[in-house]
Amino acid sequence: MNLDTESRDRIRRRTRSFYIEATGQPATATPEIRFDLRGRAAGQFRVHRGQETIRFNPEAFVHDWDAHFPETIAHEVAHAAVYALYRGRRVRPHGAEWQAIMHHLGATPRVRHATPLTPARRQRTYAYVCDCRHHALSPQRHALIRNKGYRYQCRQCGGWLRPNE
Repeated sequence: MNLDTESRDRIRRRTRSFYIEATGQPATATPEIRFDLRGRAAGQFRVHRGQETIRFNPEAFVHDWDAHFPETIAHEVAHAAVYALYRGRRVRPHGAEWQAIMHHLGATPRVRHATPLTPARRQRTYAYVCDCRHHALSPQRHALIRNKGYRYQCRQCGGWLRPNE
């Protein structure tokens, strides 16, 4: 989905203003803002090798601008602010600190959105059976069985899983 340049700029400006309001830090301290998130998540804050990034899913904003602007922005900025303000301390992702920042930004501390988004990808499964039921195994487990001789047991009946041929 394409999100026009003007909308991206509005999101960037709101992200910076929320971050400054939540942390008191200058705009230069704002995490990198990207629009490359896909799948069911509307936004994501992450730290990778010391680089802080706020990622947004353009599809979410295209489908329902009013539901995500500014709520999703506040949600992700609150994560970034918790990281900046409580670095090194053990805080829960949607805990009291995050909720307090959401309230400070004037947003409802909601964890999930209701916009139906396209899943990023669907993982293939492999059919296996035991003595009591059918099982769908991930490609990783299937490869371990085939290539390394791993064996898995059913949690219900204790029977060994075998390919459903």
